[in-house]
Amino acid sequence: MIGTIRWNFIIGLISLVITFGCSIVHNIWLTSFIRSVYSFIIVFAIVFLFRWVLGTVAGFNQLASAESAPHASEEEGKGTALDLTTPDEEASLHQMLKGSPESNASAGDSSFEPLNPPKLSSRMNNAEPGEMAQAVRRMTEE
Repeated sequence: MIGTIRWNFIIGLISLVITFGCSIVHNIWLTSFIRSVYSFIIVFAIVFLFRWVLGTVAGFNQLASAESAPHASEEEGKGTALDLTTPDEEASLHQMLKGSPESNASAGDSSFEPLNPPKLSSRMNNAEPGEMAQAVRRMTEE
């Protein structure tokens, strides 16, 4: 950030005085004071945001620090950059997906068997149409 927080207070107080002076002519003093306080808070936040943008995004803060300390050591820059690359783990991924026989033996002696659920409608495949009609009648009555 550029400058100090004093700039926020100074500009906020100037806004408070101007708002109070313009508002006291047409309003009672309490309404004028409340509007002046709101003006101070809003201008304080705007100046804070403006200082942050100039110092961080625009890079004026780095220029000001470079001018004040031209012989800065390399230790000051450490910890300011973030490396977001991940290490290459392709070999371990292939080993895990390959599934060696040693890993299967250690997991247990059980082999894979797919589920064979019993057929629920095995009796109805060979039913006559009369029996099917009776079943539908019973279900509608219940």
